[in-house]
Amino acid sequence: MMKILEKYPWLADLFLLLSGSLLFALSFPNFLYRWGFGFLAWFALIPVFLLIHRAGFLKSILYGALYGYFAYSLFNFWLAKFNPTSFVVVPLIYAVYFMFWFPVFKWADKTFPRWGYLMQLVFWLAFEIFRTKGFLGYSYGILGYSQYRNLSVIGISDLTGVLGVSGLLVFPSLWIARYLIFRKEVGGAFSLLKKAKFLAIPGCLYLLILTGSLVYSHVNRVDYDDSPVWKTSLIQHDINAWLSGTEVYAKALDKLLELSEEAMADEPDAVVWSETSFVPSIQWHNKRREDRERLALVQRLLDFLEDKDTPFLIGNNDSELSAGKMITYNSVLQFQGKDIVDNYRKIHLVPFGEHFPYTKLFPRFYEYILDNGATFYEKGAEYSVFDVAGVKASPLICFEDTFGYLSRNFVREGAQVLVNVTNDSWSPAQACSIQHVGMAVFRSVENRRSMIRATNGGFTCLIDPNGKIVEYLEPFTADILTVDVPVYDGVSTVYTRTNFLFDRLIMILSIIFGIGLTLFTILKKRGEK
Repeated sequence: MMKILEKYPWLADLFLLLSGSLLFALSFPNFLYRWGFGFLAWFALIPVFLLIHRAGFLKSILYGALYGYFAYSLFNFWLAKFNPTSFVVVPLIYAVYFMFWFPVFKWADKTFPRWGYLMQLVFWLAFEIFRTKGFLGYSYGILGYSQYRNLSVIGISDLTGVLGVSGLLVFPSLWIARYLIFRKEVGGAFSLLKKAKFLAIPGCLYLLILTGSLVYSHVNRVDYDDSPVWKTSLIQHDINAWLSGTEVYAKALDKLLELSEEAMADEPDAVVWSETSFVPSIQWHNKRREDRERLALVQRLLDFLEDKDTPFLIGNNDSELSAGKMITYNSVLQFQGKDIVDNYRKIHLVPFGEHFPYTKLFPRFYEYILDNGATFYEKGAEYSVFDVAGVKASPLICFEDTFGYLSRNFVREGAQVLVNVTNDSWSPAQACSIQHVGMAVFRSVENRRSMIRATNGGFTCLIDPNGKIVEYLEPFTADILTVDVPVYDGVSTVYTRTNFLFDRLIMILSIIFGIGLTLFTILKKRGEK
């Protein structure tokens, strides 16, 4: 095998490319195992950095594009059954991203053959920050999220956010890849202490940091045994809200009311329905009364709620008239009886699925997205904190729990409990729902707050302030999860208090390293003349 790879270098490159893509995808919940093989993340990037070392600058552009496309096609395999457009677009976006970042990694490797791998570490983390920003911001696939079940590691998130966990994972791949490269260069075994200080010193420092992180994660777990509890019933009705039509809405309402009535037997402090669990705009139809069929559904819901003393949190397409035009928000409405006492309008909308800012520039693409079932919403602006039976709770809608800044801002506004309502039933793959909940785990750890998740198909669960998934419902089952939610607010974490300190440090270092590489390259070229 080795002789064949040496004879045909392109086969070796292809092997590294494909194995790197596969290891990355398998590190997360995947098509083989719904919980994912999280241990693979500790060395998933070894083939990637070996490939970068082997390739020239031009090839690194090609290999970056191929890696981005293959890795995210395998990782986001569930997009194929949701929306063929997204399944094509998302990997293409990452192909473009890695077309840029692979040459950057190569630049560091070529300029500083010994110590450059430390620059590569900072650049990788900077990339993880970069790709969560702006219209195309997408948190899926950040390496740290692969450790959502590893409480011994993720505890440092209340200091660094998920990015610190990514740093712990990326370094071993870089170090081992550099070791293998150096071993091949010098031939045979060698003493790291004598011949490779560039490996020995960072390696020892990493072991100290890793040990410190493990100890910190253990001793810093919060004790919430004495905290008050908020008894909440989460309704998972297992009907896809993406399916439209009055018949579907009526069927969904039947199941929601049936399960809610059953939940009331446990005398919960609150009942939570999922994202757009009830699709017709309650306020719009109740005021305008033009669509008789949808108005009947609204009236039926309000009649059910009228005699209920228990607060209900309900996901709804909330519409209103603005400048003569109907606009719709993806919202959570808080009901006390049949009265709406508070609402939250989704702040971070899903690109392509919920909004598209370039309608005038790409009108045909805009129409194509609408034809494929997208519903476009207006963006909300207020970080709402509901007072629900004496508990300060803040809603996060759909993939809002994948972005750290939203949960952080809600907690800074006073939230004691985070409430995620989502619709993940558009994908039949359980791995999709579990990738999502894996990111939600970090929001609890970062802020040391409990989170409950009410979904229409999965993954409905309770996450404690230490990031443990305490109870959950099986995906794609119609059921009720009534949980005693710890109302813990005894700690204000470094992550919550500071303005993304670790992220800022990484960005500053990446700029310094980028300037350093540029200056060194210029001086080197001048010296060669």
